[in-house]
Amino acid sequence: MVKISYLINSISLILFLISGWTIYSIQVDNENSEIQLSNLNSKIAEITTALEEAKKGQTDRLAREKRKNLESNDRNEALADEVSDLSRKRDELKQEIANNTTGNEELSSAIQKHKVSLARATVQIDTAKDSVRRISLSIPNDQAEIADLKNQILTENQRMEEVDSEIMSYETETNILKNHYELTVSALQKDFYERPWLDPGERVSVEYSTVDLSSGLLLLPVGKNNGFEQKMRFAVRANGESICQVVIKEVAADHCVASILPLIGNPNKLKELTKLDLIYL
Repeated sequence: MVKISYLINSISLILFLISGWTIYSIQVDNENSEIQLSNLNSKIAEITTALEEAKKGQTDRLAREKRKNLESNDRNEALADEVSDLSRKRDELKQEIANNTTGNEELSSAIQKHKVSLARATVQIDTAKDSVRRISLSIPNDQAEIADLKNQILTENQRMEEVDSEIMSYETETNILKNHYELTVSALQKDFYERPWLDPGERVSVEYSTVDLSSGLLLLPVGKNNGFEQKMRFAVRANGESICQVVIKEVAADHCVASILPLIGNPNKLKELTKLDLIYL
């Protein structure tokens, strides 16, 4: 039980450490991104100030050059070249500002992704806390189940000891059961080979003693000892010819009385025959 508690506490500690390290990494990334964004904003402000100063200086210089244009055409051309150079620098500054703006947007996107990762890590931490809470709540039930299993094991061990002690006294009973088994097998074999029953289609040859066609009864010298039972139905044949059909009405151990079924075959031939074949239907 102590090992289980130690394992659960270790898992919980590992989950908390992983979650803390994830949050710390995300926070460090966010701080670095904010520092880069601050530096970029400072650089943009400096560039904007420089651009404004350049524009102001350009305007003043153009005004002075216009006033001096009358004095020197050469200086005017030089000023024109300087204006062109300043325009080029202005375009370069604009391009740099545009690039910095794009970088700012990318940093903003990265910050947003880090925020999403931070929210996901928070959800994972909450899930881990719920798992730890469920495991902590299930510990008492596990302890109770372990106690029940221990009790069951003790009970089974006691039963095994009782069985082991009883096995020592089973030799006599085993011999009795063995003799009973041998007698049962012998009886079954005898019953199988003597087979005091009839299967459908089986033939029994008999000599009938009495026939009364007026009452439709036939007395046969076979009975229960030969497998005959009440309501059994037989086809009566002689010399390969179908004579009639009968149903056992009454049966004793060594004889039975059969009822001749009407409208089937020719029962009148029974008076002419001395031997009959009964086929169980």
